[in-house]
Amino acid sequence: MLSLANNHARDFGEEGRLASMKTLAAAGIHHSGLEGDFASFTVNELDIALLAFAVTRNSNMMLDYNLAAKIVADHARHHDIVVVSFHGGAEGQNVTRLPFAEEEYFGEPRGDVVRFARMMVDAGADLVVGHGPHVVRAMERYKNRLIAYSLGNFATYYGISVEGIKGIAPVLVATLDGEGNFVEGKIYSTIQLRPDGPSIDEENGALNLIRSLSIRDFTTPGIVFNPDGSLLPAPRIFGLP
Repeated sequence: MLSLANNHARDFGEEGRLASMKTLAAAGIHHSGLEGDFASFTVNELDIALLAFAVTRNSNMMLDYNLAAKIVADHARHHDIVVVSFHGGAEGQNVTRLPFAEEEYFGEPRGDVVRFARMMVDAGADLVVGHGPHVVRAMERYKNRLIAYSLGNFATYYGISVEGIKGIAPVLVATLDGEGNFVEGKIYSTIQLRPDGPSIDEENGALNLIRSLSIRDFTTPGIVFNPDGSLLPAPRIFGLP
C-alpha cells in the first residue's frame, strides 16, 4: 500500500496523481491520499485500512484535526487494523526535534504533528507513520500504539539534498497483534550514497538518532531501542509527554 498524500503528489497536476492511482491499482497496490481516497483490504482474515493525510491541496486534510479523527473513527468501527500516514511538519536539518506546537515552512502551515498523531490514536488508529521533514524524528508508544513522527528520506531522486542527516533513514518493521497493540519492531538503518541509492548503514545512524530524539523529546517514549535495532514496549512514566 502506498500513500499519495504529500506535497509532490501533484507535481504533474491532479492528472498525474490520478494516473499514479490507476497504475498502482493495476499492479495490485492499494493507495490513499487524494481527498476521499482511502484503502481498505483484508489480510489473513483481518480487515485493514490505510488512511493517508497531508497539508496540501486536494489531499485528505491533516490540518482539519476533527474531520481526520472522524474519518479514522468511522474506519475503526469496520476494520481490525487502521494505519494512518501523514505528511506534515517543517523541513530541514534543524527540525529533528518535535516542537509540540503548530509548525510552518516558508509560511505554509504544516500542522502540530504530535497533536494530530495522538488524536488519530484516540480515534482508533493502530499505527501512525509520519514523513515530510526530510529528516528522522522521534518515535513513541502512545496508548500501546506505535507512532513514528518522521522516517526521513529513504529513496530520494536527484534535486533534493541527501547531505548529512537528510541521507539517513530507517526501514521500520512493526508487529501488531490482532487488536492493533504494538508487540515488537525493528529498525534497519539505511544511508543514501549517490549514485548507488539506499544502502545498509553499518554505523546504524538512523537507529541511534531516533533513539536519542525519542528520549530527548519524550524522556520515556515507551520503547526500548536495542543495539541490534529491535524495538520492544517499555513502561512510560505518567505525567510526562
